[in-house]
Amino acid sequence: MKNYFIGIDVSKMKLDVALHSTEGRLNCNHIVIENNGKGFKDLLTWFKKMGINHQEVLICMEHTGIYADKVVDFFETKGIAYSLQSALHVKKSLGLVRGKSDKVDAFRLSEFCYEKRATIKESQKPSQNIIVLKHLFTERRKLVGTRAQYKQIRSEIAIYQGKGFVKRKERIIKNLQRDIDEIDQEIIEIIKSDPEIYCNFLLLISIIGIGNVNAVGAIVYTNNFKNFSDPRAYACYIGVAPFPCSSGTSIHKRKSVSKMGRLQLKADLTQAARSAILYDPQMKAYFKRKFNDKKGAESNYGTVLNAVKFKLICRMFSVIRRQSAYIKFAF
Repeated sequence: MKNYFIGIDVSKMKLDVALHSTEGRLNCNHIVIENNGKGFKDLLTWFKKMGINHQEVLICMEHTGIYADKVVDFFETKGIAYSLQSALHVKKSLGLVRGKSDKVDAFRLSEFCYEKRATIKESQKPSQNIIVLKHLFTERRKLVGTRAQYKQIRSEIAIYQGKGFVKRKERIIKNLQRDIDEIDQEIIEIIKSDPEIYCNFLLLISIIGIGNVNAVGAIVYTNNFKNFSDPRAYACYIGVAPFPCSSGTSIHKRKSVSKMGRLQLKADLTQAARSAILYDPQMKAYFKRKFNDKKGAESNYGTVLNAVKFKLICRMFSVIRRQSAYIKFAF
């Protein structure tokens, strides 16, 4: 049972720690420590001074990338429960707020932790292979975006520049492609070195339309399918699940997807859905049956394409749950 609810505002050099209290934001409930081993020992000393049993603590922090890695390792070692939360989720949950500082943010996190204590899920640090894959996946995405920018510059501005301009851009594009290929090779080597990840990777790419990018993205952001067991929850996470929009008797809009979510994963899945419509007879028939092929605002192309994406997500979770490859039926 958790009796102490703590918010930690994480930065590169220090941690602002705040303990929630029904009496408000008391100064004695706040401490600033270094973001290193010495600071973590000071945190335990503070717990002891405040009469806090660290087994009864629940800590909330925002996702801050690598800055939180050290303190997360410490919590894992000491068996202290913690939860990494989306900064946007915390901000929306607290309603209208004024002012901002590290101390204030820590107290707001502690309030969020207390108010959401019944629904907060404790976080668990992914394996080292998943962490490395995530870093490589992020680096690859940035390089692909940069390559696309230079390709656009080359094609649109080349007619106004000399040959030297074009040669330099082509050289940059070639170097970027080489780096992307190196990252792809590193990703495959890491996947093959981990039997559990490699097994799930092979199951995912057995699905028509799902290639390496979508398979790796799903593995990384589901923690190899340990953080998600329901395809609908994952669809909501990446912004594929539609939500109703109605109010009273006058507002009845059709269901639409949220703009919040892992939009890059959603974009990757869009390409997978288009590929599945082309090469999977079942998906092709489903798309033709649902798509009304009308022009303009009445076209439901986006809605049907979104339904295809959800079907692909369901297939991904199905093959992982069964631990057997996707069966391609004759059609």
